[in-house]
Amino acid sequence: MFMKTWICPSLLGTDEKNTLPWVEKLDGKVDAFHVDVMDNQFVPNYTLDRFAPPFISQLRTVSEKHVHLMTEIPSKYYNAYFEAGATLLVFHHEAVKNPIIEINAVHNFGLKAGVALKPKTPTDVLEDYIHNVDCVLVMTVEPGFGGQAFMPDMLDKIRELREKHASLDIMVDGGINLETGKTCLEAGANMLVAGNGIFNSKNVMHTVEQFNALKE
Repeated sequence: MFMKTWICPSLLGTDEKNTLPWVEKLDGKVDAFHVDVMDNQFVPNYTLDRFAPPFISQLRTVSEKHVHLMTEIPSKYYNAYFEAGATLLVFHHEAVKNPIIEINAVHNFGLKAGVALKPKTPTDVLEDYIHNVDCVLVMTVEPGFGGQAFMPDMLDKIRELREKHASLDIMVDGGINLETGKTCLEAGANMLVAGNGIFNSKNVMHTVEQFNALKE
């Protein structure tokens, strides 16, 4: 089965003053822009001011806009990010009591719904609702900060998901560069989120070209 491969730069990897210029340069050359929203409660970092809904509204792009809610009560933000123009909302399985209710709430806004798993969370927690979700985000680092090293043992989690769900969109986020991204694709992921792996490279535009070449 053909699965679209997505290259999704994480804007957390940009210098704040250059974020919008990079979006303008990369728009149409990538599949989506990935935005990490953190509340300093679910994870020990805070980006709610930087990546608040008005910021998403500024991203008038042809590329999709994915919002990863690393927040204690993700449902507080669904409506605002919907109105701001997000196309996919990802919440954490560990942050909610009933994922099916959350998925339905996101779908009711006409948005795609994704569920993220921390490294220590097994894939079997998804069994009751995986057929209702649009993508699963396998965190390949502990969520909260960019620049962490990729966890190779997460490849088994990716393989397990792909073996069970041939048509599932599987996203990976954390320590993704050209080398680890290729490895994740080979394991069965099809959506690569890369922050420092793109924006800390010597030539960002060339690196994006190399990421896109991984699709071939």
